[in-house]
Amino acid sequence: MIVNTLIVGGGPAGLAPLISASRSGLLDRILADGIVLAERGSTIGAGRIGRYAINSDSTGNTLTSCVTDNPHPTLAALREHPVVQAVAAYQGGSVPLALVGEFMMVLGDALRDLMIASGNEVLLGHEAISSKKLSDGFWRTKLRRLSDGNDIFVESRFVVMATGGHQPRSYLERRSIGGRPLLPSCAGRLIQSDEALTAAGLAAIGDRLAKGRSQRIAIVGSSSSAMACANAVLQSPFGRELSAGAVTLLHRRPLHIFYPSAAEALADGYDEFGSEDICPISGFVFRLSGLRLEARDLLMAVRGIGGRPPEERLRLQQVGADLDRRALEILDEADVVIAALGYRPRALPLLAPSGRRLEVFADDTGTRPLVDSECRVLDRHGAPIEGLFGIGLGSGFFSRELVGGELSFSGQTNSLWQWQNAVGGLIARQLQTAEVTKPLEPTPIAAKRILLGLQSF
Repeated sequence: MIVNTLIVGGGPAGLAPLISASRSGLLDRILADGIVLAERGSTIGAGRIGRYAINSDSTGNTLTSCVTDNPHPTLAALREHPVVQAVAAYQGGSVPLALVGEFMMVLGDALRDLMIASGNEVLLGHEAISSKKLSDGFWRTKLRRLSDGNDIFVESRFVVMATGGHQPRSYLERRSIGGRPLLPSCAGRLIQSDEALTAAGLAAIGDRLAKGRSQRIAIVGSSSSAMACANAVLQSPFGRELSAGAVTLLHRRPLHIFYPSAAEALADGYDEFGSEDICPISGFVFRLSGLRLEARDLLMAVRGIGGRPPEERLRLQQVGADLDRRALEILDEADVVIAALGYRPRALPLLAPSGRRLEVFADDTGTRPLVDSECRVLDRHGAPIEGLFGIGLGSGFFSRELVGGELSFSGQTNSLWQWQNAVGGLIARQLQTAEVTKPLEPTPIAAKRILLGLQSF
């Protein structure tokens, strides 16, 4: 099959360019150019988001804006869907991620039907194995059909990698906390945030705590995920029985609080910001790095800011860059150590025309991104690879010109709203910038060829 675009991964990030295109009037053009979406699972839309036993850090009305503010008739028709209405009912509050997963499946079903109706393909139960650069500039991607193990191939001018992120344990063998890596010293007591934020993960933490000596938990990280872990632990059945100071959050970077304006921050007695911490576009304080919604409320309670009821079960401990004996003591005393140190990209293996492996810029150290400020995948030297885009968790994307934010911010941004708007739009526009240099097969014919297994590498 030869098409203009192949999207690898049908989760929230994989759908984002299509959703953004539907809002800007580009979707019908992208569908007319020819597109295939390949997804390992049996549905598209939700990815792994519905498995987490926590609430969103985006409000209900923000999440539903991709439907309520959408001019495309297919997406606009979902405004009255019961699941969309259920999410919208949360208005300015956070939404259970299980419900957000259902919402994304509704979007996925609508986009799948739209793609199929326009003569394109959604290949469910297909795992991407590798993608090889061809001499004419196209990419030939090997997909394995999980039902029978057979391989099929898609040639495309563009490949969008939305393959998600993961938390390799090897990263914890190198990342120093207080002068010592978490592994192997904490091996028998360690759980990563991706698991800790699920119902099964929280149950495992409760079991370990019940069998422990100190009844103490140490959480390592400075991101919203770290505070989400703290909140999930405290709100769990076993968390309600914890004593004062039983949970310690070890963080290297300062923890910031989001405010809609400097005046509102100062009214709460929060003055830990300067002009470089205020977004020049919106006026928001710590627009990108500040904690929001439930994580924000928890931090304010611990800090005694804004009149929140005090939360004595959680302690904050900032960790030094070098040897920090107090941090090591906290880790050694804890029955459970939760590592909330972010995600690394799960990049699709790439091959040169010769067949040799193409290395990408990102690695497991977490210091280098997969993509640049235009979502282009970077080679090992940091140069963009023609025809390859990446989006989603762990991709390392950031563009101040595109998303704004405070000048003091450094890092990556992972927001469903941003993916479905500016970031997805960045990819959608680039999918139409290059002239296709070979004739594209009509998708129904190509689909028939796939079913007959006539493709070869």
